[in-house]
Amino acid sequence: MNNTWSGLVNMFWKHTPKHEVLTDTQAKRQLKLLNMTFEELPLIKYSDAALKALRDDGVDTPIDSVIRISRNSITYGENAFYYRRVIP
Repeated sequence: MNNTWSGLVNMFWKHTPKHEVLTDTQAKRQLKLLNMTFEELPLIKYSDAALKALRDDGVDTPIDSVIRISRNSITYGENAFYYRRVIP
């Protein structure tokens, strides 16, 4: 059987939004501004491809860290931020 997906393992989407790990201080500040608790954050799995790319670049992505995702939005404009909590 021919596996057509095998050549796509190292593929990186050119439209992948920027992911960055926030420090504890940055995370607390953003959560306060958003009027959210840490437990209310949406989740992102440690195995997510974007987090793996960060680790491949030497960035630590520990469990329970807060990730800021920057996207361009038609309605919001540049740098619409989304936050996620890393889970196993």
